[in-house]
Amino acid sequence: MSNRSSSFRHRGVAVWAAFLRLCCLLLGGMLLPGSASAWSGILFEISNFDSDWEVGADTREAQMVELVFRVEDKTASNLAVGAQLGYLELRLVPESGSPAETTKFSGDFIGLYLRQPVQFNDWLAMHGMLSLRYNTARESSDDDDRAEVEWTSSLFELGLSLRFGNLRITPYGSYHDVDGDISDAATEVFELEDSLIQGIRFDYFIEDTAFIQLAFSTGSSRGGYLNFVRRY
Repeated sequence: MSNRSSSFRHRGVAVWAAFLRLCCLLLGGMLLPGSASAWSGILFEISNFDSDWEVGADTREAQMVELVFRVEDKTASNLAVGAQLGYLELRLVPESGSPAETTKFSGDFIGLYLRQPVQFNDWLAMHGMLSLRYNTARESSDDDDRAEVEWTSSLFELGLSLRFGNLRITPYGSYHDVDGDISDAATEVFELEDSLIQGIRFDYFIEDTAFIQLAFSTGSSRGGYLNFVRRY
């Protein structure tokens, strides 16, 4: 086994061990009476979106499907500090769109974020969020020396929320930065072609502390996600 494959496997084991610990915390928080209040927020997300990556002189479409778990806690100033772990599947499609040249990957990620809500009144609020994430993925094939992708992503977001009864609507904008490399026969570095995201979220409250969120975005990240959230 190559040193690169061994290193990737060790990172994968560490990430999945942390992922399993987080799953246990989430299950305990949702199933055991009173234990959910140990966290101020528990979230589960399913997302499907596309981005354009500049890889050398080429542009490739990165098609991503993710499953994400998040937990967060609030400070005295109402600043939420959170951690996230998840699983991803990635398809890198060349400019030609040829299926024969499309590469499939699977992997995982871990990250941290800060979220600051500011409530003006019962129906108007704004929020800011800053997040940093580390991602790894490996080519989905039977070859011993498969291609690997590693990248870090950072995001800064501002949104304005309007609430009407059980429905909350939040238009938002984000600056998204990605820096990574693809290791195969040679190493290629990549970054986003466009760094700006525009989107809108719809939250439907089923309880005072729980809601279902549906979001759509365009720009750097084109697609949508479904989120199940409990926040205290």
